[in-house]
Amino acid sequence: GRAAPLCARATRWHMLPPGTIPVGVSAMAVYVPRLRVRLEDWCEWTGNDWSKVKYVVGRSFRMCSPHENLYTMAANAVVQLILQNDIDPQEIGFLGLGTESSTDNAAGAVIVLGMVNMALERMGMPRLPRSCEVPEFKHACLGGIYALKAACRMTTLDHRGRKAIVVCGDIAEYERGSSGEQTQGAGCCAMLVERDPDLFYVDLARAGSSSAYRGPDFRKHRAAAA
Repeated sequence: GRAAPLCARATRWHMLPPGTIPVGVSAMAVYVPRLRVRLEDWCEWTGNDWSKVKYVVGRSFRMCSPHENLYTMAANAVVQLILQNDIDPQEIGFLGLGTESSTDNAAGAVIVLGMVNMALERMGMPRLPRSCEVPEFKHACLGGIYALKAACRMTTLDHRGRKAIVVCGDIAEYERGSSGEQTQGAGCCAMLVERDPDLFYVDLARAGSSSAYRGPDFRKHRAAAA
């Protein structure tokens, strides 16, 4: 079932401006690949200091298996979210994907929607509706935040009372021997966005971001299509 509210309904929204509809996250689900690299072993292979790495970075990172990619991880996270929280797929009007690791230049979250619907059909459950919006938000570090804010806006303005699902994911890979190699990994997190949320609300009036242009220092270039 869904997590219990963090505070009583009477006091939960006391920080919101008068007349604001509380919108936010009611449930979350995480998917990570099974393949795991232990950083203690990695330090032995590379000659790095394990005593430093375990405190600065952690103890391991995950890697995709040959049959996994950003889309399969995202679909797994969304299916887990639906099953673990008894979500009616027909109530979802928005499925947003926030990432910097997508590989299709024409389609975004509709790929995830297709995989999710195939899984739901196999379990005898209703599909996500054809009217469900399926945008992708591609941006380093902030793609998931942009998707969450867009989902909150949709949920606030939707007159049919529909809910939204946001799934954030990444496959971070760094060159061997680079300073970022031990920080790489893979995984996805799916969130249910709705009015009067159970976990936390998003105050869009106070939510902002900095969009300074940093030039070519943080990009993932791809070879031109043939």
